[in-house]
Amino acid sequence: MKRLSDDIRLLLVHGMARKPPPDAWLSLWRTCLVENLRVEDAALGRRVAADPDLMIPAYWADAVPDHLAELPGRVKALGQSVAAMAQLRRKHKAGLHVPATGLTPEQHRSFGPQIIEALHAALVFGSAIRSEHEWELDRYHKDIGVADRIRLPLEQALRRCWDAGHRVVILSHSLGAAVAYDVLWRFSHRAEPEFSAYRRHKVELLVTMGAPLAEPKVYEIMLSGRALAGRNAETAAERRLAWLSNVRRWHNYRALGDIVCQHLDMETEFFTGMRRDLRQHKADDFRDYRGLFNAYREPEGGPNPHKGFGYLFQPKLAQHLARTLRGD
Repeated sequence: MKRLSDDIRLLLVHGMARKPPPDAWLSLWRTCLVENLRVEDAALGRRVAADPDLMIPAYWADAVPDHLAELPGRVKALGQSVAAMAQLRRKHKAGLHVPATGLTPEQHRSFGPQIIEALHAALVFGSAIRSEHEWELDRYHKDIGVADRIRLPLEQALRRCWDAGHRVVILSHSLGAAVAYDVLWRFSHRAEPEFSAYRRHKVELLVTMGAPLAEPKVYEIMLSGRALAGRNAETAAERRLAWLSNVRRWHNYRALGDIVCQHLDMETEFFTGMRRDLRQHKADDFRDYRGLFNAYREPEGGPNPHKGFGYLFQPKLAQHLARTLRGD
């Protein structure tokens, strides 16, 4: 059977905060995606698990000068939390997805206490989380050298994939979504040959999870921030300078209790304008899955609805990713 990676590659982009070493981090993300896909399509899950070249890490934590990798004991504990998350996904199957109409009665019974706990934690610790998040944004904004090194792994991975003729999916979490947007914006609009030479290439699916992109403090410090400030300009030509012209589909996921993004409206701030100004897209090419349940719990026991591991177990992510991998 032909390998999936002969045709397509998944580029993985983490967010800020402390991370496991590169190989351990990739292993954890691979486990999340494989176990999620196995519930959706068992045969496809086996093919993904057997294909070591399918997933490419755009790992950039070590580009930050003061970053220290998670210690082995902590990495092991994270693996146990991921295993618990996989067990929950197998138990509830598609029932882990919260529909647009809100929690079902069964979900209220199953998940209600944990969601209340997560919302309470967001209220209690929200200001501290926001302060840390803003510190990370300030680092990305003010240190140009660090920001360039942060973007470089994804830029290089995209060039390698496109040069080899591979289709590309990007999965990004938290501030990694801003990194992905800035990188793709450069390939969409910058005139330098290292970007303009790839104008005709497209990303099949961009996934952003727990993304703060619609937060003014975030897009104001992004490389694409000046262009994004003009996304409501009078002329379509000027508005298009803000958007990504090299993405076929973009799906955003945000969970209840995720203090980084639950209050943000991606539909209003991004997707409505992109549908208006990029006429080649169908209405459902851009989807904002909001009010989701991120069931991840930290090794210490508390909920963390912002954690990337939990987002990677979303049933809708498995559904859309399976279709893309199969070429449906």
